[in-house]
Amino acid sequence: MATRQSPWEDEGVDPVVIRTGDLNDLSDVMHVMEHAFPKTYGEGWNHHQCRSMLSMPNARLLIAECKDMICGFLISRQAADEEELLMIAVSPAYQSRGVGYQLLDQMLKTAQSHGVSAVFLEMRADNTAQKLYTKFGFERIGLRKAYYTGPNKEKFDAVTYKAMLTI
Repeated sequence: MATRQSPWEDEGVDPVVIRTGDLNDLSDVMHVMEHAFPKTYGEGWNHHQCRSMLSMPNARLLIAECKDMICGFLISRQAADEEELLMIAVSPAYQSRGVGYQLLDQMLKTAQSHGVSAVFLEMRADNTAQKLYTKFGFERIGLRKAYYTGPNKEKFDAVTYKAMLTI
């Protein structure tokens, strides 16, 4: 895992508290999801999908709170010594302020403490979050051609990334 320091530390950015979430946070998670994901790609989940995933063993929900309100979340799940980052979202008003960075950092620390040696994720090829993932040592390992459908039925590839954690 790459060594990193948050670029937002000591810059006057509102403090973010990262905590473990549960199903009681679901309505706030859905609110963030509704505003964070463009409808054009179908990447956001519905309430039932989130509830179902979070009810599974080894699923994790991390919550980012800014000024006592949920401004972001991350959903992952562990299988054996691997973790899959399923979804990360930050409210548009808090994007580019380090919230996603802090969520991902906490997820990787938690995964490592649970014996995870590798973390995987998949995302749309033109997603700007690629920059964030490479800061944490994620490397591209796969490609699904024309996986997403966007505006005007335009096709976008999905890229698979992997990061190795030091145990």
